[in-house]
Amino acid sequence: MEILLINAKVRISRNNFAYCVGFDSVTGRINFTGDKQEAEKVRTSFKEIIDCNGKLVIPSFYEGHCHFVEGAYVNSLLDLRNAAVSNDFVKSIREYRKLPEVSFIAGGFFAESNFKEDIDLNTEFLDSICDDIPVVISRFDSHAAFANSKAIELSGLLSKESEFTSDEIIKSGGKFTGELKERARDFVLHSLPRPDLQKRYKVAKDLMDRFNSYGITSISDITLVSDLEVFKEFINSNTLTLDVDARLNISEYKNIEKYKKEFEGFENRIKFKSFKAFYDGSLSSKTAYMHSDYKGVSHNGIQTDIVLNGDFHRACAEIDRNGYQLSVHAIGDKAVTELLDFNEILIRTNGAKDRRFRIEHAQHISESDFDRFRDLKVIASVQPSHLFSDAKTAELILDDPSLEHNYNRLFNNGSKVCFGTDFPIVSENPFETIYFAMTRKAEGFENGFYGDKCISLDDCIDAYTLNNAFASYAENDKGKLEPGMNADLIILNENLYEVNPDDIRNCSVHSTFFKGNLIYSAE
Repeated sequence: MEILLINAKVRISRNNFAYCVGFDSVTGRINFTGDKQEAEKVRTSFKEIIDCNGKLVIPSFYEGHCHFVEGAYVNSLLDLRNAAVSNDFVKSIREYRKLPEVSFIAGGFFAESNFKEDIDLNTEFLDSICDDIPVVISRFDSHAAFANSKAIELSGLLSKESEFTSDEIIKSGGKFTGELKERARDFVLHSLPRPDLQKRYKVAKDLMDRFNSYGITSISDITLVSDLEVFKEFINSNTLTLDVDARLNISEYKNIEKYKKEFEGFENRIKFKSFKAFYDGSLSSKTAYMHSDYKGVSHNGIQTDIVLNGDFHRACAEIDRNGYQLSVHAIGDKAVTELLDFNEILIRTNGAKDRRFRIEHAQHISESDFDRFRDLKVIASVQPSHLFSDAKTAELILDDPSLEHNYNRLFNNGSKVCFGTDFPIVSENPFETIYFAMTRKAEGFENGFYGDKCISLDDCIDAYTLNNAFASYAENDKGKLEPGMNADLIILNENLYEVNPDDIRNCSVHSTFFKGNLIYSAE
């Protein structure tokens, strides 16, 4: 059916708005934009006319970095995101333990930046709360966790202690503390029972509905192999209301043709053109790889094992040579520098081409590296909402926190920047991301964390739409409202251009259209 939205403020580009936009729900494409007079001339050719009453219409949001299926599952577990005092841990864990059929406790995602008292997280503390089933509570960055004795015992971690470094199994005075980082955390979590397909499908479907309610219709997903059966369930049941840009781990490159064949015929819904790798850790866990040591310690973070043993460079060079895109996690400034250096190596060895290499997070960038993003055409895939914790953490553990989340510098020099959330690390809400980008206000920084680095609304919208489309080779179909583009668009309840940035986190979506079909309505 052909639909025409009239009496709207349709964002075509910066400072360029139309009165109406028309699209066809059968082809899923936009076929008309124009002013009021032009709308009157064509309105009889549209079967449905929707009066937007002056509301702002923009392209639907493209979530630039999330862990969709796995994130939906872990987000359904214990929630300690707002924990501020030790009793919050005690009460939440004990209440969760009372739920039916609970055989272990995982989740958490606490942030020390929220703590109002000195909470001594360790095995003994967790044992005192719950000692009869495994408990593994993760820090919000998903790079560190604390485990109770039962979780450590059942996982067999200590019998394999020699396989991990002292940066991964944390001890104090030679005694195990229960704090686990990177591979050690993953090892213990992977020992816990996994939910069945229907459980994972249900929580992912609930999450997808929330994504749609926030105006999200496309995602760049950090995809696990086990996630693929859930996406198949969506496709087989014809319930997928997202386009998925799947980014498997680089270790799965050898299997890529198999995965592509499994989803043959559905390339317009889920595509496999990119691979993900980890170069370092996280800021709050002090595993982000920095040029300088963290305050008060002789330690500057870590490079992952695949970097240290050379597998990263070998695998990524081959992946790049064969025309696939690379997305590499790098938070510390030294990790970013070395990835930019690696791009220069790729250009020399594999030639200059439209590779659209992505550095995921690029959270801390050295002064000498900002222009290199532009010159090397490297994409910064960033998550401004992480400032809720990173602002305070950077002040506490870095000698120079001023470059933390300095993405405005990249926008200003012409680099390509795209926005995401890293869900479930933070909320999937795009308006929350835009709020942090525009205000940089976090607890303890009520006037903004280095407020001169705030990002404009237009830059934020582009980063969440057109730039994300570009970053996944979809700019010919998504990210702007022009004839021939996908009819993926949202009608907003508020005009973002008239909202105080402090209030933008409370804005909401009136309607979401995906390929010309209404998939969410607030009415």
